[in-house]
Amino acid sequence: MSNVLKIVIILATFILTWRFSQYSVTYKLTNVNCASHNKSWVTINECRLKAINRNRTVFNFNATFHHPTNDVVVDYRFLKRENGYKPWLYKKSVDGCRFIKKPYDMLSILIYMVFKPFSNINHTCPYYVNILIRGMYLRTEIKAMPYPSGKYMLQINWKFYQKLQFVTNISYDFIENLL
Repeated sequence: MSNVLKIVIILATFILTWRFSQYSVTYKLTNVNCASHNKSWVTINECRLKAINRNRTVFNFNATFHHPTNDVVVDYRFLKRENGYKPWLYKKSVDGCRFIKKPYDMLSILIYMVFKPFSNINHTCPYYVNILIRGMYLRTEIKAMPYPSGKYMLQINWKFYQKLQFVTNISYDFIENLL
């Protein structure tokens, strides 16, 4: 009987620790930079952060695509701030049109699930006219990968027909306060 009681106590401790650990994770958007490299294809109308309150900053983005595109390649990488931003662990390239039809890369799916509820990037190619992201913030439920606390940047290079069209750099702080 005492073994069963020990197992129940261990399971209860694990469940309570897991339940409260999701509240000990903090994400905060700190900076965003967007730059169009080909203004005849893409015009960035808005790319900014807006402070809602002390704990929440939202990202708003509005870009106009002047020509329809059926070939979108998204190159992204995570950078960690250590005496300047240094390459850190992840660097991927994803075919955007194929990914929207059928998601195939786990890390890209995690990033897409952060943006999806706040954007109109939910249809297949061709992409044309306005691409919007409104009120996007980083939620504490998104922590799916273990990584250390610190300052990070997600750098996204958007290529249409193998030519760089625009770049989006999103900086954020990740703080994990374990009990």
